[in-house]
Amino acid sequence: MVECQPIKGSSGSVVIEARSNLSMTLDRLMAVFAGLCAVTLLVAAWPLVLGLWPILLAALIHLAIVGWCFRAAWRGNWARERIEIDDERLVVAHFRAGHQAVSEWPVAWARVQTERGRLRDLHVFVSSQGRRQEVGRFLPPQERADLARLLAEALQPRTAWNATQTLRVS
Repeated sequence: MVECQPIKGSSGSVVIEARSNLSMTLDRLMAVFAGLCAVTLLVAAWPLVLGLWPILLAALIHLAIVGWCFRAAWRGNWARERIEIDDERLVVAHFRAGHQAVSEWPVAWARVQTERGRLRDLHVFVSSQGRRQEVGRFLPPQERADLARLLAEALQPRTAWNATQTLRVS
């Protein structure tokens, strides 16, 4: 999901926020896992009553593996980027679960570039003075195109580059 909003109190400053489109929140994922645990332990309770305790041990190991897989999948897909553009600088803050990276660019020479990858998927780059960084890698292709358009519109009055020459989203 890509959102663009002006910063309150700043003249002409813009914040663009791109978030990964997770259909399930962490709370819902934990509720699903709790339900899965309850059903699995209820199924394993009857053999335990009959004295077949290794079945309970196998169920607990199974739940530990499934819980680890849920955690790895959710953490691997959670990402957010906050791009702040004011009159002097462009700041890209990239957040992943347990990781944060911030890069700052002079806005006067910043520009947005798009390229097609090997599989014809769109890649959006911010570049300035020989440096280049991909933004929105975790977004679906249509949202990457929206991000490129929003970035170009926000940069156009502040940069020395002509945005229509460098941005080719098809």
